[in-house]
Amino acid sequence: MRETQDRNVKVNGKPRRSWRKRGTPEWLQTGEGLDELAQRRCLLVLSVLSGEKSVTEVIAEAELTRQTYYNLETRALSGMLAALRPGSEIGTAAGPEARVMELEQQLKKADTSKRRLERLLLWTRRVVKKGPIKQAPGRPRGRGRRNSTAGGAISSTRSSKPKPSSSSPEIESPSTPTRDGADAL
Repeated sequence: MRETQDRNVKVNGKPRRSWRKRGTPEWLQTGEGLDELAQRRCLLVLSVLSGEKSVTEVIAEAELTRQTYYNLETRALSGMLAALRPGSEIGTAAGPEARVMELEQQLKKADTSKRRLERLLLWTRRVVKKGPIKQAPGRPRGRGRRNSTAGGAISSTRSSKPKPSSSSPEIESPSTPTRDGADAL
């Protein structure tokens, strides 16, 4: 009785319309063509948002953690906002179905483009005859490998002979050749 009195309060001199319980839409309960898990989650979130049940009751019934419920609620509200924004049309495919359709169209365009380019390559090969690539000969080839020290004044350290140490008693014979083949002193 007290609940009835609270609902029939006058606002600005006019009686306030009594509250009426709004039932869950039948299409949502029957779920023709809807995913069962998504349907249950939607009913769960709507029951909390409508005030029918508290969050504590819902998480106890569904055996969820509080964080999981709030994540579901956030995703549900984000989805509603995306569906209700200006420019979004009712009845269009949303989510993965739309992406699949978009990718199929891109594939169709890519296939058409590929066939066009293959035909262009075929006709180019028919029109352009085989022949030399260069018009004139290039730089002449060298006659052999060049010595790395031939062009420079300084020889590399590996190509020079090691200097004899002062402690070695060996005396080297001169290596300068003479005309008659005798050793030069």
